[in-house]
Amino acid sequence: MELITTYANIPLEMHKGDGQGLLIVYPGLHYPPCYPLLYYARKAALSQGWDVLAMEYDLRVVPRGKRGVWLEEVAQTSLNWAAERAPKLALVGKSLGTAMLALAPVETLTIPWGRVWITPLVRRTTVRRALARETHGLAFAGSRDGYISAEAWQELAHPGLRQVWLEGADHRLEEDDPLASLQHLSRYAQELGEFLRLIA
Repeated sequence: MELITTYANIPLEMHKGDGQGLLIVYPGLHYPPCYPLLYYARKAALSQGWDVLAMEYDLRVVPRGKRGVWLEEVAQTSLNWAAERAPKLALVGKSLGTAMLALAPVETLTIPWGRVWITPLVRRTTVRRALARETHGLAFAGSRDGYISAEAWQELAHPGLRQVWLEGADHRLEEDDPLASLQHLSRYAQELGEFLRLIA
């Protein structure tokens, strides 16, 4: 299965649950769906009967001057496809994937929805504005993530966005200490699972 776009056809992988909802995974540039944060997002969704649609893309095949337009095309096309097939929807983006979350026109949806922002790229104006307007959101970041400061994170705080700040975690929400990384992963999976249960 593929998502047809202007510059590249994006491979899609569907993991079937019980059709309770659909979770779409927008991976990072160097963080594919098989990596821990996105793998456990899939596991959390499947455990609650959601179907999961994961995609992989290579931004290098898109001309530099067209990448913003292409990201918007992927966000729009995938959202339209999902809205026709699911009783409720969750969008999960990691790093670059949060740029697609920001561009997805969720306000047009007539079904329940939520967005999960994993290490969002808040230096992008579109991401920062989308987070500021979020009404059904969950966001994760770490204190050692060079893409966001504690001050910028605090400025995003508002009732529509549940924020989880992981002290010591980097851009992958990991630390050098594997046990500390597992603690972050456990907190992440718990928060994500609860968030999905509240989408109704």
